[in-house]
Amino acid sequence: MVRSPLRIKILAATVATVAASAVAYGIWCAMGGPKSTARVEIAAGAEPEEYWRGQKAYAVDPVVGRRPSRSSTVRTPMVALDGSDPRETVKHRDANAFLRETPLPDVGQAERVLVVGDSHLDGVVDTADNLTSLLEQRAGESGKPVAFLNAGCGLYSIWQCVLRACDLMPRYKPKVVVVLVFMGNDFLELDNTTVPHLDDQLDQQPAVVGPVPETTSARLKAVKLTPPYGQIFWQGLNQAEYVLQNPERLPILMAKAGHAIRHMEQTAKEGGCRVLWAMLPSFDLALADHASGMGEGAQRVVASGVQRRIRDGFAAQLELAGATTVDLEMPFRADGHLDLYAIDFHIYRRGHRVVAEAL
Repeated sequence: MVRSPLRIKILAATVATVAASAVAYGIWCAMGGPKSTARVEIAAGAEPEEYWRGQKAYAVDPVVGRRPSRSSTVRTPMVALDGSDPRETVKHRDANAFLRETPLPDVGQAERVLVVGDSHLDGVVDTADNLTSLLEQRAGESGKPVAFLNAGCGLYSIWQCVLRACDLMPRYKPKVVVVLVFMGNDFLELDNTTVPHLDDQLDQQPAVVGPVPETTSARLKAVKLTPPYGQIFWQGLNQAEYVLQNPERLPILMAKAGHAIRHMEQTAKEGGCRVLWAMLPSFDLALADHASGMGEGAQRVVASGVQRRIRDGFAAQLELAGATTVDLEMPFRADGHLDLYAIDFHIYRRGHRVVAEAL
């Protein structure tokens, strides 16, 4: 049987991914891995807050539902997808709930850039290795100090990122707002009604009180991922499978995303601020050949092209709004290394460096 060049390429990528991720998963499990929980410490003397659902890492927020806790330190075991760089990551939040290790300079001492996004911005890396720390260091070396205010938070949708940015802009007066949009699940989260959200008529609604229908388990079963690759479900394939099973939701999700873009752009304009939209690729977009080798379910979802349609739809919304955009997929594809991502398929240290360089 003669195999096509594409088939050979996918096969080679599969072998490389299987070997590397098996080692990485073994290391991660030895460190506590998927069964471990983040260790959270709140600084002595910090202002008391109401924890979100009892989780010390997050505080209840009246605008977006939740945000990272102030004056907190979070420690989590992590390793790159290729098995390299195992470490306990340490993240520090200041008294303003921004991810940083140094005091926030006064407005007159440094210009400010506010950065919002989901758990990829919040990061599974040390604070010093986060893209915002790298950008701030680069700005300082250039002789023009700029403070980067990292307000990333896990499980945020695009709408919640916009709500958070609009809430923070009047207080911290940034010159620029960067909205880091993760292509792997930030659109799925637009349909999360357990937090402040947009309904299908694009009206803002409060969080739904009480139980909501659970549909994730069926999608997880349909994708059929084995343990070394299980985390890619949450960082890409869950969203793709959601749209595959509910294709009528895609235009509605794009309408919600378009509304979020317009609202952000208008609010920033009124506040004398510029907006930069950064499109962060999920593993199945940046390294599709490797993702296809993670089982029949993964291959089916990647081959469907649905994640590409979501990404292209969002790019079209940005273009329609005349938004300034940085597409991070090309630098990720050009790099091509597995250690762009961690074993849980968040971007890892190399990925943060690529993002910082592109921005």
